[in-house]
Amino acid sequence: MKMILIDEIKLKKNKHIMPGAAVLDESNLVLEKERKEKKAAVKSSFAQISPVVDVTNNDFFEMRSGEYMEIIQIESKDIYSLNDADLSNDIQNLATFLTAYTEDIKIVPLNIPLNLEKQKSFIYKRLRQNKNTAYQSFLESRLREFDNLEKHRTNREYFIFMYAEEEKKLLEKLHQIKNLLARSNPVTELSIEKKINILFQMFNPNTKPLSETE
Repeated sequence: MKMILIDEIKLKKNKHIMPGAAVLDESNLVLEKERKEKKAAVKSSFAQISPVVDVTNNDFFEMRSGEYMEIIQIESKDIYSLNDADLSNDIQNLATFLTAYTEDIKIVPLNIPLNLEKQKSFIYKRLRQNKNTAYQSFLESRLREFDNLEKHRTNREYFIFMYAEEEKKLLEKLHQIKNLLARSNPVTELSIEKKINILFQMFNPNTKPLSETE
């Protein structure tokens, strides 16, 4: 009899435990469901996460933050060919610029693909006009050389990213930077196509950079 009573007591204890375990399991399922619902929705397109939302009539970029952005290029030079006096002047002028211009900027270096479309167009024209078979192979060789350079060579170029809350202020900053860097490192304005390609390269670092003609 004692054995039977002990077994009955064990069964009763188990019955009290099992319902509690079931309640815990259900609450875990509810919590897990809530966690899944709270996960941030993944954006379906790049346009939804891009900081750039539009291009203005001045070819400035309108940012999602409400600011405006412009990209200009610093004209590169071979610093190793400069004499000591010219090098010292360039350093001094650059230091003056960084001191005088107190607004936010970014100086961004990028490897830009060579664009040899003009040279290739000239070779194509000569090929159409050529009647000398010996000269034909030379022209074809030059064309292959240009194609190879475009595929495998890049130029190191430097760009200034500048920002302002209004287009008018951005234009004023653009003129200020041009004046400050005119003597040592002149800057040039870019076509909207090149600026878009620069942004493409920055947003796609593992993708081959586009040329201006693509």
